[in-house]
Amino acid sequence: MPLDLTKAPPRSPREELRGLCMLPRMIDIARGMLPGGKAGEYQIGRGLSGVVFATLSLSAAEFVALVAVASSDDEVARQLWANRSVPAAALSRRLRKLTVADVPDELRPEFERFYGSDHPSDRRVFDILEADDARMRDRVA
Repeated sequence: MPLDLTKAPPRSPREELRGLCMLPRMIDIARGMLPGGKAGEYQIGRGLSGVVFATLSLSAAEFVALVAVASSDDEVARQLWANRSVPAAALSRRLRKLTVADVPDELRPEFERFYGSDHPSDRRVFDILEADDARMRDRVA
């Protein structure tokens, strides 16, 4: 089911599905990329979702294709773990700890363009994403 992320942001990066944070958010963004959806400025494949994809040996295009044919979030999760033994809890712990200082140099210009350059280096990326989502909700309200 396509989503219009220009009207409401995706779910919080802290929300979990089968123990993996970011997954519900990634599913929402993938649904925004489907025909009839609108992703707005949201993207997957770089940043935090890129960490997830690299860990799962999956591309963003493969993930969007999986979401397109899945009947539910649970089906997406089942398919992701069908042939993988990646511990979701360990990956979630890693994602939750990422700070501005952890943003790779090659992604820093894009990160600063989207979220600004005035964040302290120890600020968690999840906090920045949620603050940005709140600003988006305020703009459309």
